[in-house]
Amino acid sequence: MYYACTEVCSTNKSDVLYLQYVIHTCFRKKIFTVNNSKNVVHECETEFGVFPVTDVTDIKKRKFLVQYELSDNLLCQLCKKL
Repeated sequence: MYYACTEVCSTNKSDVLYLQYVIHTCFRKKIFTVNNSKNVVHECETEFGVFPVTDVTDIKKRKFLVQYELSDNLLCQLCKKL
């Protein structure tokens, strides 16, 4: 879900924090821990390959900027010179 949200919509800090809250809550409900330890939830997210929303948005932004920089598109070239 958060891959689509970060690609299609522009996100601000509160959006990112809300998406991260939703992901943590889902893992807490699926993984019944005795004390709902954040460390246990974080470890499970890591094992399942679910990265923090801030990391995902940063990676997507960097990837976009690299592709933009390497693009042969005339419009991209003109905007790059501005």
